[in-house]
Amino acid sequence: MKSRPFFFARVALLSLAGMAAGFAAAQDGNNTSYVPKAGQFPPAGAGVYLSGELVYVDHVNRRGAMRLAGDGDEGRYHSAPSHRFALLPYGTIRYHGAPAELRDIPLGTVLHGRFTLPPEGDTTIAPPPPGNEKYVSKHTHALFLEDDFSFYQRQGQAWKIVSSDWKKGHIKVVSTGPAATDGLTGARTFEVDQSTRVWKGREAAMQDQVAVDQVVQLNLSWSPDWQNGAYFITDIWLDDASRTLTAEHQRQVHIRHQRHRGLPGWIDHVEHQAGGKGIVTVTLFSGMDTSLYDVLRLHTKNKNHAQLGAAEWTLRTWWHNHDNKGGPVLELKELPTPPQGSSGIQLRVQIGELLEGYRPGRIVRVWSGGFGIVRLPPEERIKSMEEKKQSKTAQKVD
Repeated sequence: MKSRPFFFARVALLSLAGMAAGFAAAQDGNNTSYVPKAGQFPPAGAGVYLSGELVYVDHVNRRGAMRLAGDGDEGRYHSAPSHRFALLPYGTIRYHGAPAELRDIPLGTVLHGRFTLPPEGDTTIAPPPPGNEKYVSKHTHALFLEDDFSFYQRQGQAWKIVSSDWKKGHIKVVSTGPAATDGLTGARTFEVDQSTRVWKGREAAMQDQVAVDQVVQLNLSWSPDWQNGAYFITDIWLDDASRTLTAEHQRQVHIRHQRHRGLPGWIDHVEHQAGGKGIVTVTLFSGMDTSLYDVLRLHTKNKNHAQLGAAEWTLRTWWHNHDNKGGPVLELKELPTPPQGSSGIQLRVQIGELLEGYRPGRIVRVWSGGFGIVRLPPEERIKSMEEKKQSKTAQKVD
C-alpha cells in the first residue's frame, strides 16, 4: 500500500425509526464496562446515560463539555469540573427532532446522551483535577446526544400544561404518553420568563397562548436552583405544525452540511489486487437523514463512481488529491438488522490505488454523484504531507 496519512471517520445515515430502534436497544441492559474498538459497533446496552447543560463545544473535533444535571449534592455542583466528552466516530446527534452537528446546538441546551469508556489508549479527554474524581464520570465517549425535544419526542413522551403563571415565572406540567427511559417524568415545575420562546404553527406565538391541557414539547436550560433539579424553559412548541417546521429546518441545515463533507463509515475488508489496486468494503455509519442515503443509492447503481476520502477518528479529512481515491461501486448491500451505529449500508468499491489508510477499522468519507467534493476551510481539514511541503516552500520564498 502507498504510504499516506492515516484517517478515521465521520457520520452516516438512517431513518428516524431506525435510529429510535438503535437508541432503544442502547438503553436495554447495562453494559457499563464496554470499551469501543475500531471496526466493531457497540452491543446493545453499552455505556451509561448522562444528561446536563452543554457548556463548551469544539465542533470541528466533535468534542464538548456538559454541566451534569443536579442531584442535590452542593459540593459537586459548586466544585466539580464539567463533564468533557468526545463523540465516537459513529456517535450521532439530534437537535429539534432531526440530525445535527454540535455546531447547531446553542450553549446552555440540556442534552441527553449515552456514554462509554474511552477506547484503549485514548487520552484525548484529560482526567479530572485531583480531588474531583468522585464527581466526574469515566464514561467520556458519546454514542448519541439529543436535546429535550428530540429525546422525549422520539420516545413518545410529551408534556401537558397544568398551569402557567408568567408573572411569578413558572409553568407546571405533567408528562403524558409512554414514560421516557431516563430523563424527567411525572409532575414538574419549570421556570419561565420573557425570554422563553413560544411557537405555534409557522410563527412565534404570544406567551398568553400557552393554555391548560395543551400537549407540548419543551427545551430546557440552566436555572439558579440547578443543583436540586430545577430547569428553565427556553422554548415551547404548542402544536404539531410548529414541531414539524422546526424539525424540517434543522433537517435542511444537516443535509447542506453533509453534502459538502461526505458520508462517514469505516472499512470492513480490503481485497488486494495486482498493481496496488484493490476492492474496499465500507460500512456507512448511522445518523444521517434518509434522503442522503437515497442519493447514494441512486448514484451507485450500475457501477457508478464513488470517492473514498481519508478521515481521522474525529471525522476530519485531509482534503487533498493524494488522500482520496475512487472507482466504480461493484456492490451495494443493505443489512436487515444493523447494530447501533451502523446504517446497514455496505459498499464494495474498486480502487485503482490503495492508500495506507485503506485498512480494516480505518475511517473514510464517501462521496458519489449528488455530493459536492469541495475543499473545506483550513480549520476543518488536516494538512497532508503535500500541503505541508507546499507551505514550507512558500515560507522559504517569502
